[in-house]
Amino acid sequence: MVCEKNKDTEHDFSSDPIRLLKEGDWVRADGTTLGSDNGIGVAAALAVMESSDIEHGPLEFLFTMDEETGLTGATNLGNDVLEGRTLLNMDSEEDGAVYIGCAGGRDTELFYKLKTEAVPAGHKVVRVRVSGLQGGHSGLQIGEGLGNAIKLV
Repeated sequence: MVCEKNKDTEHDFSSDPIRLLKEGDWVRADGTTLGSDNGIGVAAALAVMESSDIEHGPLEFLFTMDEETGLTGATNLGNDVLEGRTLLNMDSEEDGAVYIGCAGGRDTELFYKLKTEAVPAGHKVVRVRVSGLQGGHSGLQIGEGLGNAIKLV
């Protein structure tokens, strides 16, 4: 979570509550960030849990943390944690959007005994560098052909 406040706002994120304002159909924080990367998605899920007016079948809810810094909240979840067959990812980038499934990630460490040998006579060592790519979000923009250095090499 990125804790930011307006210059004219006094707020201690470790102890002060986030003050919410409703403006039309929008909910925003009063002088601070709303409270998380996906606070509104979490709030919607909690509202469904608490409501007795919303008709639905059996539901399961899973909240994880640290999506932006390595998915550490989801890393150690077993495949048997959820029983449902449809997942709604509430971490969408657009108002009113719900993703079915999600982009994911994995960190992998590889340990390998590499056999090296001298460069044969008459051969040259070449260093390849790929730069100047636009970059982008690995989930939202994956199909936009922005260029991936690994694939380009």
